[in-house]
Amino acid sequence: MRRNFTLPELEHRLDELKAGTLVQISRQDYERLFGLNDAALGRVRNFARSHRCTASFADTAVLFRKHVAAAGPQIEPLGEQ
Repeated sequence: MRRNFTLPELEHRLDELKAGTLVQISRQDYERLFGLNDAALGRVRNFARSHRCTASFADTAVLFRKHVAAAGPQIEPLGEQ
């Protein structure tokens, strides 16, 4: 990522990810984009979820990983009979 990128740029990168791939941002960018208070963790998790990703935290970085779609047919619950 380039220095001081914007939230819309991060959204675009996450939307373009293929299943299982990553986008990494620095801890400083995380703090700048999402804040450094009690609500920041919830904001980043909701943001990641809305882009079908999960967020993981390392010492100096935050990683967003795109969810991997389940293989095989989807099984739907039985309806009432």
